[in-house]
Amino acid sequence: MKVAFRHEALPEGVQLTLERRRLLGSQVLPLDGWSAAAGREGAAARYLLGRIEAGDGVAMDSGLLLTHAAIAALPASVAEAAGLPPLGTLSITLAFDGIMTDARARIRASWYDVGDRRIRVERKGALLQWGAHEGRLSTALHSLVEAIDAYNDTQGQAAEPRIAAWAPVQAALKQVGGEEVRTQDRFLTSLTVYQAGAVALDVFETAHGPDFLPVVMGRETIASLEDDAGAPDGMDASEAAPVQRDLVADALLPPRLQERFARGIFAAESHSRDAYVLDKNTYLVVDPSLKTALDLIRRKRAAPKAERLAFLKNPRAAISEALGDGQSGEAAPSLLVETWQYSDRVLGLGIWEPPPMPWLKNKAGQWLPEHFPLRIGTDIVELNQPLFQKLKEDVVRAREENRPEVVVDDLRLRVEDVQEAFGRLGLDDFGNPPAASDNEEAAPQDAALAGAAPETADDAGDQRLVIHQNLEGEEFSITYQPREIAIEPRFPGQPLVATPPKPHQVIGFDWLVACYRSGWPGALLADDMGLGKTFQALAFLAWVRRNREALGLARGARNRPILIVAPTALLRNWAEEAERHLAPGALGTRVDAFGSALRKLKLARDEHWSPDTALDVVRLRAADWVLTTYETLADNHRAFARVAFSVAIFDEAQKIKSPGAINTQSAKAMNADFVLGLTGTPIENRLADLWCIMDRVVPGYLGDLKAFTRTYEDGGEEELKRLKSQLDAPRNDQSPPVLLRRMKSEILEGLPAREIRRERVTMPAEQAEAYHQAVLGAQMGGLGQADMLHALHAFRSISLHPRGANDCDPLDRGSVDAWLGQSARLVYAVDVLQTIQSRGEKALVFIEDLAVQALFATAIATRFGLDRQPAIINGSIAGERRLEIVERFQSSPRPFDLLVLSPKAAGIGLTITAANHVLHLSRWWNPAVEDQCNDRCYRIGQHKPVTVHNPIAVHPDYGDASFDVRLDALLESKRKLSRDMLLPPVGDGDVSSLFGQTVREGAGA
Repeated sequence: MKVAFRHEALPEGVQLTLERRRLLGSQVLPLDGWSAAAGREGAAARYLLGRIEAGDGVAMDSGLLLTHAAIAALPASVAEAAGLPPLGTLSITLAFDGIMTDARARIRASWYDVGDRRIRVERKGALLQWGAHEGRLSTALHSLVEAIDAYNDTQGQAAEPRIAAWAPVQAALKQVGGEEVRTQDRFLTSLTVYQAGAVALDVFETAHGPDFLPVVMGRETIASLEDDAGAPDGMDASEAAPVQRDLVADALLPPRLQERFARGIFAAESHSRDAYVLDKNTYLVVDPSLKTALDLIRRKRAAPKAERLAFLKNPRAAISEALGDGQSGEAAPSLLVETWQYSDRVLGLGIWEPPPMPWLKNKAGQWLPEHFPLRIGTDIVELNQPLFQKLKEDVVRAREENRPEVVVDDLRLRVEDVQEAFGRLGLDDFGNPPAASDNEEAAPQDAALAGAAPETADDAGDQRLVIHQNLEGEEFSITYQPREIAIEPRFPGQPLVATPPKPHQVIGFDWLVACYRSGWPGALLADDMGLGKTFQALAFLAWVRRNREALGLARGARNRPILIVAPTALLRNWAEEAERHLAPGALGTRVDAFGSALRKLKLARDEHWSPDTALDVVRLRAADWVLTTYETLADNHRAFARVAFSVAIFDEAQKIKSPGAINTQSAKAMNADFVLGLTGTPIENRLADLWCIMDRVVPGYLGDLKAFTRTYEDGGEEELKRLKSQLDAPRNDQSPPVLLRRMKSEILEGLPAREIRRERVTMPAEQAEAYHQAVLGAQMGGLGQADMLHALHAFRSISLHPRGANDCDPLDRGSVDAWLGQSARLVYAVDVLQTIQSRGEKALVFIEDLAVQALFATAIATRFGLDRQPAIINGSIAGERRLEIVERFQSSPRPFDLLVLSPKAAGIGLTITAANHVLHLSRWWNPAVEDQCNDRCYRIGQHKPVTVHNPIAVHPDYGDASFDVRLDALLESKRKLSRDMLLPPVGDGDVSSLFGQTVREGAGA
């Protein structure tokens, strides 16, 4: 059938319709018929349908409405097939009338054609018309003209909204090229507008007690899910443990302007404003919600000493309360940034006391991703390894020539700002890891939190919040006593537990009951992901509750509720799993202490209100089980600490792996008879992670942190084996081990077979030549840590594809075939996907590079003639949207389908058992992350044999010295060692080893 697109520009976007051409006229195709269209128009239709899923389009009765921003961003081939005009060959000249803050000021835009003739242009969103010509705006130009219109729309208003409207213009100007935009005066480019979206506290002592001033920060400093490598997917930023920042290096404003704002402006005013003039042509714009936080800080500065101390003890809770949204722990983290200077400053006040820990060394080397953003001064620079290396060299030359600035991607960066940014990466002298003498200080994430001295007499009874740390000596441990048992220690059958357990789950339950009976204060269930830790824990909780009922301990004042702490998305899963597997009422009455339900627990602020009574403690004590998040627990730790719990479960227990985090301290302050930690990754970055989790589960069992670090982090294989035995082997007194960890490879019952295929594929000529040049460059380069990392990342990128996401039209079959044929891994991927398609099965494809993800998905749709582009899940896809994509994939009747995913963003938190093939086109440095990716489909609920495909790109001359071969061997070695001992992920020593094996041995190939 012959089809053609029609389009109509509307204020809200461009409406696209697809019409079937006939002799006697045309007929509009309904949207559900677009996928069946043939030719380039059909390929474009399927691409455009994918924009709905991406949130860029809306289905209409007669077609599809795309936003103007999406129209501007369309690939040229898609736009052409959709009948849209090409990018306009126009330029724009800007001139400023007046001063930016004046009510009458405006920006004048003049358009010029390729002959540099001024023309009259009619613009409708992203579409232009001049004379008989039509054109389409690029993304950068569209953003700029939209920002200009928004600024001009504020004419007649006061200075503050005009300043706020200027910020998007400034941001857009940085994105356009000089050939597209010209300015007639320097005023346009001399303005600087800072956008403040968060705040930290600079605390200092005075004769009248503590005082504090705000340090404004940008939105990019806010801690989120992606900052925490182990945080589950679908989790809001509020659940992530705060990443602690540096007051100076991470401040939004340069020190001089920060001082002027805090001490000269903020301290002198009675209320906060939308915008501030900081200097000539320099302005600060404040987010509306941040104004509330700033006003609260101002009020607290003038409050009595006791109130100031209370505020400093937990400022996030106070800010959440001031916002009035009733969701403490979900609003404040987006405004308050915790900083290391904040902790250091409060040391004298007894609020935060990070003790010196020279024995806890920083990790000098970092395995950086292929692309990563770095804040340098006030700019965010997107770096890759080559640009990182060039910037380093430019700074060295600038220092030698006494130049204050360097230029990167048309950005002028101050040398001192670049030095500060490199310092935050742990690199000294631009590439060398800090010397040991410079590195003998506490890692920031491992500094400890201590409590404050009592504020008033009323606070004296709440000293549990000032906890023993067990950092440089065993200050606290629990003497265990056997617990009384009144019922049979057997896995509960129906009707209490409705779902029959698998054999390994019975073993896990028996172990939990044995730990409980023996008197252990807690236990750590660290089963591999996908083995049903939640189900085992629920069965154990049902048994504990039934046992307490038999002992008469589940009524009235003797009742001790169950506490479950987890990220929000997992809390919903806990509730659903309990309904699915347990009899109604098996755990009694549930109280939700998170999200909107938290409002029902909050008490009114009357004259009797205090942090101890922030929540309805009577209702918490009367509950049978309570669900809450780590952030809500931290914000209301004084109220929760007044409740004695029978069992406290900390799901995704790696969230309490840092000794100095508020979440960790709050968790350790809770009063629970038995503590159960659940995690599939007990060690994410270092062995100290495990120590910190165990210090909550069984305090003192692993001794103090200093001795633990000295013995095990600096120890060898024998020490690691001894540690593993101490944790997972029975003790001499016949009490059970405190840790149970089983891998799916050990648990065959209930799971289908899994095959790991490592296929060597010879690099095509272009890829082999690019790889050879990278090896030559590495052989002539330096041997510093950064030099080696630069080389390894180059090998890694080229081994995926020598051209990355460049030079391919994803809708042209010939271009797609050429691009796919330039990469050994992609050649293998096409062969594997053809086999999977012939079998009517589904696959998960893991790729790290976002641009390659997008191109691969469209290219595969073209190559295989799919009626729609494969969905993509990466860090830009919101949690709810991820679940929708997975649900659609899981329930799709299509016999063949695939999902493209990022290893980190989609590696945990998702169950995708509709797929039974996993294809790793990007290998992650950490074997645990790769295993987590495999676990998306190889888990309970999978009924088909699973095949994991690891294509290994082999250079025709270097052979076994090829990067992929060496990395595969390293990861497999780490994976095998971790089965026999507790081993951290790939570390600094592996950098040198992998570099040497790839470069030096490759030289002799």
